[in-house]
Amino acid sequence: MKKILIAELKIFFWRTNYYYYVFFRKLDYAIMRILLYIKYLFLIILLYLSSSVSAEDKNKRENTSTDLLIISSYVSGAPWSQTIISHIMQKEYDRRNISMKVEYMNILTIETPEILRQYKENLFSTYGENPPKAVLMLGNAPLLLRDDMRKHWGDVSLIVCAESEYVGPDTTYIYNQIVPKQNRISLKDLREEYNMTFLQAHSFIPQNIQLIHRMLPGMKSLLLIGDQTDRDIDYDQQVREFIRTKYPDLSYKYLSAGSWSSDQLLDTLRQVSPKETGILFASWFHKRMFAGNMVLMANSYKVIANSSMPSPFFALSASLSSIEEDGNIIGGCVYDMDLYCEGIVKAIDAIVDGKQARGIALYDPKPVVIFNYPYMVDFGLLPENCPAGTIFLNAPPTFMQKYQSSIAVGGVSLLLIVLFFQLRRNKILERLQQVEQNQRFTHTKLAMALEVVDLLPWQWDLLTDEITYSSYTPIEPGKEAISEMTYSIGMQDYLTHICEEDRERLRQVFQDIRSNKIKELREEFRIHRHDAMEQDIDWMEARGFVEEYDDKGKPLMVVGSSLFITERKAAERELIAAKEHAEESNRLKSAFLANISHEIRTPLNAIIGFSSILTMTEDEEEKKEYVSIIEKNNGILLQLINDVLDLSKIEAGALDLHYSEFELNEILITLKEVIDSRLQDGVELIFEPGMHDNYLVFSDQNRLQQLVLNFLTNASKFTSSGSIRYGYEVREKDIYYYVTDTGTGIPEDKLHLIFERFIKLDSFKQGTGLGLPICQLIIQNMGGEIGVKSTLGKGSTFWFTLPLKLEQ
Repeated sequence: MKKILIAELKIFFWRTNYYYYVFFRKLDYAIMRILLYIKYLFLIILLYLSSSVSAEDKNKRENTSTDLLIISSYVSGAPWSQTIISHIMQKEYDRRNISMKVEYMNILTIETPEILRQYKENLFSTYGENPPKAVLMLGNAPLLLRDDMRKHWGDVSLIVCAESEYVGPDTTYIYNQIVPKQNRISLKDLREEYNMTFLQAHSFIPQNIQLIHRMLPGMKSLLLIGDQTDRDIDYDQQVREFIRTKYPDLSYKYLSAGSWSSDQLLDTLRQVSPKETGILFASWFHKRMFAGNMVLMANSYKVIANSSMPSPFFALSASLSSIEEDGNIIGGCVYDMDLYCEGIVKAIDAIVDGKQARGIALYDPKPVVIFNYPYMVDFGLLPENCPAGTIFLNAPPTFMQKYQSSIAVGGVSLLLIVLFFQLRRNKILERLQQVEQNQRFTHTKLAMALEVVDLLPWQWDLLTDEITYSSYTPIEPGKEAISEMTYSIGMQDYLTHICEEDRERLRQVFQDIRSNKIKELREEFRIHRHDAMEQDIDWMEARGFVEEYDDKGKPLMVVGSSLFITERKAAERELIAAKEHAEESNRLKSAFLANISHEIRTPLNAIIGFSSILTMTEDEEEKKEYVSIIEKNNGILLQLINDVLDLSKIEAGALDLHYSEFELNEILITLKEVIDSRLQDGVELIFEPGMHDNYLVFSDQNRLQQLVLNFLTNASKFTSSGSIRYGYEVREKDIYYYVTDTGTGIPEDKLHLIFERFIKLDSFKQGTGLGLPICQLIIQNMGGEIGVKSTLGKGSTFWFTLPLKLEQ
């Protein structure tokens, strides 16, 4: 009995602690937001005061140089650089003898050397008569200006705050490329030459990957969210190298703002498995055209970091002060940003006091693991899995710590209350269990019936903009049910699960319902399947109507159902494809009959016509000429019939192939005697054997002769001078046959038609237009390939390959 009472007391304490924690966490979040807004307001005022000076101060400074020029690689809203700038201005605000100015390179908008040159001209024209005493460079990109600074400003002190400990050629930053190892120049080697000190902003990539693997033991894939800056491109390379050496079985993908829109990124992240996918967040700068100018957007990461995601983000850089602010970013292995900024301030103070930058010690921050405790718990990560020394932000004190004395005083009375209510609780629980069992049984039967027909009932509350639906599995992975097999989802979150092609259409339909333009909906759309691969989708048909209105006739509640119609859509596509195939077959049949009737009629007309003329002439020379024409057209007609028979055999699958072993050179040389009589004057026929005279092959002798003879016949028609060369080359797995001529050639825009049926590029040349298509089909049946290379006016090369087979 004592053990039961102790257990019940523990449960009561745990629940009380949990409700306290939820209430005060929400209160703390509200206070945090208010303090954050006050902080931003203070920084804005501070920036304004630092940049606004009185007319008297301006007159005094017109004849003096700027003490500190800050050049950021990014835009004014970039979190990392803005945190440093704000920190410096807060520390140096009271030092009225230090004047500071800030310039932003917007490095992603510098896309050509010409734009970089214009930026340099603007910079040095602005500070030509007012050179700074020191320059603070935020990022590696400002190092592109180092030689010009030395040229215009002499031995000015440079304070470099950058992620990479090396610098590369200008083109790697302009074109967003990885700096090759052989082209990397260590910043330590430039220290003396350029009067420079260096504070490295470490990314701690190995430590972060190991941390994610520790927090997600079942991790199978890793995603890096970044952009096109040189920093994030270098991050991508480091991650790939580390995974290849330490975690070769881990799949990896880089989601870059250069090739992914924010919507595409959110759609992808919502499909990942929370327990199997780790996400590293670096930054999310992207370019956008605004009023005809290229603008660098820096605040999109806020949208991403605060979106409803199934998986947490691990911060790759201490620039993300949003570890305390944004819901998806729970922490990571970073450096202490405050200590880093203090190091920068100390370096500035030393230079103002007369010290050269090259004499200031380099700063290398140490890694520290930071987690925002409430966000980490919300994502189901266990604090006990964190490494020793982890710093937890916003960690709530335990119930015992806050109310230890109160518990000691009220323990006895609480125990009596628990004993009193325990008996009543048992009776109530028995009744509740019976009711719940009956409800669960009824609900389960209904859910099974809906599951069988793939029907999803839902209702949409327009006041809260939430959709409540019944299903075995939620649309959002890991979503907790509000009751048994009943879930809710916000309308905006639901729209992100709809494919982009249908999303705007559905958004407009829902808007029409809100504005009371329509009262019913019946729409078909595609939806991402959360438990499958990214490319898999389901078709869904949604029907609904407005069920409830307010006193003014404004819609309040829409009820309806969604039916999965993926199989029906697949059947529709198959029927459409079958219909199109039947129509295409009918069209091809008609076209074939029209072409073949035309081709038969042409030589037949010649035979009939000249046969009639032959009986009416007495001149022997004319008779011989007419007989020659008749014989020639007889040959064309016979060839056409043979081609049609061959074509029908091939398409019917009745092509006979008789393989045997024979001497290849002997077979190909015999073709030379056949073609010699067909050559035009001045054309030389050359055979180029690829092997010795007795070289044996195992193939279909007749079909091989037919293929080469067809190529040679075509070459003889279109070659009036020069030569025709034919031969073969024995390769590793096949034999390459070719026929090369110096004839008229084929126009480039006609090459793709050369193997089509009844295609004759020169209608005045003898032929049916079926020879090459038949050759193509024969070669495909023999397991080879066919092709042509041609230059208009210079000649052509027709080639084909056949597998190199051994005798069976």
